Amino acid sequence: MKLFWTIACFALMMVMYLIYQSIKWGTEEHKWQERFFKGAATSMSAVLAAYGYFSHSTLVSLLILIGLCVCVAADVMLDSCFLAGTAAFAVGHLCYCAAMTVFHAPGWANLILFLVLAAGITALYPQIKKLETNKSILPYLGYALLICAVLALSIGQKPLMIAGVGLFALSDVMLLFRIVKSIPSRRYDYLCLGLYFLAQFLIAASTVF
Repeated sequence: MKLFWTIACFALMMVMYLIYQSIKWGTEEHKWQERFFKGAATSMSAVLAAYGYFSHSTLVSLLILIGLCVCVAADVMLDSCFLAGTAAFAVGHLCYCAAMTVFHAPGWANLILFLVLAAGITALYPQIKKLETNKSILPYLGYALLICAVLALSIGQKPLMIAGVGLFALSDVMLLFRIVKSIPSRRYDYLCLGLYFLAQFLIAASTVF
């Protein structure tokens, strides 16, 4: 049964994602349709996580489900208000952090990895600040440090959770690179967002398997 739910949710997610991309890159602008299908694609991961929660009824699966539901809202908000969408994603990540902490208590390895990643982000901060001279990038720095925390906490988690968190971080890095370099490539956008949706799905699947 769990394999059926996983395949069905993945198939529906891919359909919604491809419809979203076809609208996004179409000749006419349809913003509300874009937001609907983007949110619908993410919601398929939330549906899978709901199945995982009702199958096992653990606190970990509940926190992941809440995080995914918040990310659905973030996806819808992101295009209309980037900062609000980013803040919503931060809440979703905090839910993932809580879930991973419940599943596996953090140790020295988690702390050391976080400090290494945070040091790298801090070292790059002066260079990133030059890109946005008219507004504060402190909220984005905070978000980047939160991503570092999620990555660090993934040590000791289920393989599907580790893979999902890793792909999420990679997608965010690619998104930042696309914004900084103003990359208009359709293929790059498909790959960047494709990794994001796959990441969310793997995180959801960790509640099932």
